[in-house]
Amino acid sequence: MLKKIKKKYHESSFKKSVMSVKNKPLLLFYILLLDAAFFAIFWILNYLVNTALPSDPLFVTRFQSSTMLLIVMFLLTVLYFVIIILIYSFFSLIILGNIKKFAFNHKHDLSLYKRMFFLNLVLFIMFFILLVIFNIILTLIINKSVWIASIIFVLMALIIIMAYAFYNFSHSAFILGHELRSNLKQSFRNIFTKSYWGIILFNLIILGIYVLVYILLGAAFGDIIATNYTQYVNTSSIVSLVLIYVLYTFNRIYFFFITEKKLGIKKSSAHD
Repeated sequence: MLKKIKKKYHESSFKKSVMSVKNKPLLLFYILLLDAAFFAIFWILNYLVNTALPSDPLFVTRFQSSTMLLIVMFLLTVLYFVIIILIYSFFSLIILGNIKKFAFNHKHDLSLYKRMFFLNLVLFIMFFILLVIFNIILTLIINKSVWIASIIFVLMALIIIMAYAFYNFSHSAFILGHELRSNLKQSFRNIFTKSYWGIILFNLIILGIYVLVYILLGAAFGDIIATNYTQYVNTSSIVSLVLIYVLYTFNRIYFFFITEKKLGIKKSSAHD
């Protein structure tokens, strides 16, 4: 039994992911820097947008009563999201290239940028529609029974997990050289397989242990925490963000190896 489990582990995508990070830690560092650069640009862009937005109550009143202003604001909002997707697509392309380097020789190819943008645009539209549907559902279940609400929440959680898997599968298939239509079709099929539920369970266990430790610390050192509450909240927030980022980054690598195993790499992309 133990030999079977050990053999399964050594043949798993989890082991490949762990060993790839262990053997090429510099690639992980590059990914960290790229993520940090993206979030820095995202923060600066949001700061500039918030600074540029008028806060005058008279403008808000005029805005609400003017069709032209509403149209202009809508177009500016669309432009804002397009710019975000353009920036995100650039960093995604480089990050995915670095993830591919864990398994293959790869040279970054900016000619793929346009395809990366269209893939992310499709994903953004799909997730936006999903978010709208979720908001409508949440509005409809406000006065429903606890059992109905619980069942709907479980179904929504499953859909969120599957959407997250779809996002990772599609990005991995992209950097492996699969065309957009084939990519989306194969990624959709893969979300109904059990190939990624192991990593989802791993994430839930790690997060569950973290929450348990958090609760135990709160129970054991309640008085100390109460006197240093702000510092405690700030520290726990940083630790939480770091943990979530580590899991998110590992998941990207793991999904790459799953996708490579299931779909393979296109010949034209094997030695770029």
